[in-house]
Amino acid sequence: MSYLFLFSMLLLAILVSSPAVKGKIGEGKVKYYLGKLSPDQYVVLHDVLIPSKNGKTTQIDHVVLSQAGIFVIETKNYQGWIYGSEKSKKWTQVIYKRKQSFHNPLHQNYGHIKAIEQIIGDQIKPPYYSIIAFDPKSTIKKMDVNSPRSFVIYSNQLVKLIEKHDETVLNRLQIKRISQRLEASNIVENGSSKAHIKQVRTDQQEKLMKVKAGVCPKCGNQLVTRNRKNGNGSFKGCSGFPKCRFIA
Repeated sequence: MSYLFLFSMLLLAILVSSPAVKGKIGEGKVKYYLGKLSPDQYVVLHDVLIPSKNGKTTQIDHVVLSQAGIFVIETKNYQGWIYGSEKSKKWTQVIYKRKQSFHNPLHQNYGHIKAIEQIIGDQIKPPYYSIIAFDPKSTIKKMDVNSPRSFVIYSNQLVKLIEKHDETVLNRLQIKRISQRLEASNIVENGSSKAHIKQVRTDQQEKLMKVKAGVCPKCGNQLVTRNRKNGNGSFKGCSGFPKCRFIA
């Protein structure tokens, strides 16, 4: 019996430590916080999977519709110290002396916003607020974000930030129409999430192959070697700069 208990505990520990489970836990916490928003003033959507450009899909953790605009929220259930900037391709997570990089979530959220714009159309043009919400167990050490509608905060600060924006840009009818369009476009068929994950992995592999071949995955131009301004090493960048700012 004791062996069965130990095996169960080990299996549980493995499951909880997996990135997918950690992500769901983080999303669950944010869902709890957003549940505190008044349903009379806000429409809150969770785990939205909608079409994006080129026939692909994009998955958005949370969307909040209010009279002030649309809040697009990406959750990160990370630990350790977090470093990053709005323009950098990668951000850094530091746990003790171990460093690990991850894709800039503000860039990821930009793709989410473009997908929502595509669904809403040109008749309604609300302001968008891009929010990256880290779990409070992490520490946001250094963050260079200058855009007035981009925020990197802790998840328990979400409600206060959203309620702080109380200007009236959208009326109730517009909010209802946006909500209906997003819900109508939300892909909920069985296996859709797995297909989306498979698509993301395929896109990452194709991007890596193009970079290895010296081709910019964004515009198709050649990648060239450039020296950093501070003289500290070099990097691969698109030859189409400044029209294309891809950095490998």
